[in-house]
Amino acid sequence: MKRRLLFPPTALLLAFAIGLPAGFAAKPEWKAAAAKAVITPTEPMYLAGFANREVPAEGAAMELYAKALAIEDAGGKRFVLVTLDLVEVTRQLRDEVVAAVSKKHGLPPEALLLNCSHTHCGPELRYTELEFMGLTDPLRRERCLRYNAWLAGRIAGIVDEAIAGLAPATVAYGRARCGFAMNRRLKSDQPTGDPYLNRPNPEGVVDHDVPVLTVRRPDESLHAVVFGYACHNTSMNIKQYHGDYAGHAQQMIEEAHPGTIALFMMGCGGDQNAYPRFSPIFSFRHGQSLATAVEAAIDAKPKPVSGPLRIDWQTTRIGYESIPTAAELEQRLATGEGYDAGYEPYLRKWDERRLHAIRNGGLAEHYDYPIQVVRFGDDLTLVGLSGETCVDYSLRLKREYRGPGALWVAGYCNDILAYIPSRRVLLEGGYEARRAMMYWSNPLHPSAFAEGLEESIIGKVHEMLKP
Repeated sequence: MKRRLLFPPTALLLAFAIGLPAGFAAKPEWKAAAAKAVITPTEPMYLAGFANREVPAEGAAMELYAKALAIEDAGGKRFVLVTLDLVEVTRQLRDEVVAAVSKKHGLPPEALLLNCSHTHCGPELRYTELEFMGLTDPLRRERCLRYNAWLAGRIAGIVDEAIAGLAPATVAYGRARCGFAMNRRLKSDQPTGDPYLNRPNPEGVVDHDVPVLTVRRPDESLHAVVFGYACHNTSMNIKQYHGDYAGHAQQMIEEAHPGTIALFMMGCGGDQNAYPRFSPIFSFRHGQSLATAVEAAIDAKPKPVSGPLRIDWQTTRIGYESIPTAAELEQRLATGEGYDAGYEPYLRKWDERRLHAIRNGGLAEHYDYPIQVVRFGDDLTLVGLSGETCVDYSLRLKREYRGPGALWVAGYCNDILAYIPSRRVLLEGGYEARRAMMYWSNPLHPSAFAEGLEESIIGKVHEMLKP
């Protein structure tokens, strides 16, 4: 489908004709290569993220992409980053990709990081979420499963291409700031309902950092740019496929630097929204703001990043607040006691699913939460956190970090299992802390997470960051 620009192309070119610095005369100690492929569905599929779109997507307003960056140090150790214009990364999808690339390239599982942009204008990967809402389509399950299988092959294909293209490169890190993200948790003045509402809170905590990694060839031509931001990728709510503000930002960077592949990494934006929102023009403007911040980081002469690569992958056990019994669920379903009137249909569905699980093997008592740490020598450390991680995690880790070099904290990596509230958010309550848990079915959570969630995750990260 032909894309319609909201601003004239000339304006875009002028906006980014900033010019790159002369660079740095560094001897390449890395090999690197990037690749990308379109992952827009080729058949009608439901859109993920917002529950008010009860029909399949009506075509594409912007193509969706999977992108891969492979990096190899002087000792031959490799790391591959994959970014996806999708609402999530399921554990099943990651396992399939890991199996394929490990078999072909011998790449260890811990050396592959998958991050999603969390666009709500991408296809659903877990059809059970919409079934939970009561929406039915006899072809939807089949299409969803077929797309997942095709997607795994598509991702494995760009990893193959990136690894095959490995060539001498220099790597550098810089950062800038971008201001459109705002905390979305506003304390309610109502005696009932959620204690915190999904509303703009200009006094709330934010993380406006824009970390940027550049990959250049020996002639200093820009080959790839990886950049991050901590904000829900939900500037628009349309019935078409679209990468939202992250898609616009990637597109603008690639148009400003022909031949370059731009990869967006979602940060800890679980409780952050882009404001203003819900309009294509706002999505475009936010993307333009973010792309301009990336250009500023590039223009500020990023610092060279040296090797070697050191990669770690561990899990930490996170518990649940409570495990309901079959008797408790049966009584609530029979009497309706304890249901919030505004969410009773969804709460009933959650109770039905939990009761079904108890009768067929039981509910999980904990979750093994994966954490990934990638060190680039003493110059940069990347922490990949799973789930829809709230902003307190990145702020705290950067505040407490005592290691060498810069720290980059990304959320939405490898396994989007649920919202990951901080202790503060968990105690405050509201959507990210509690209510959102009822919408997940794969995995099925028995309750909200226990209060020790943040300490378990932060403690494990600090353990992994020790020399």
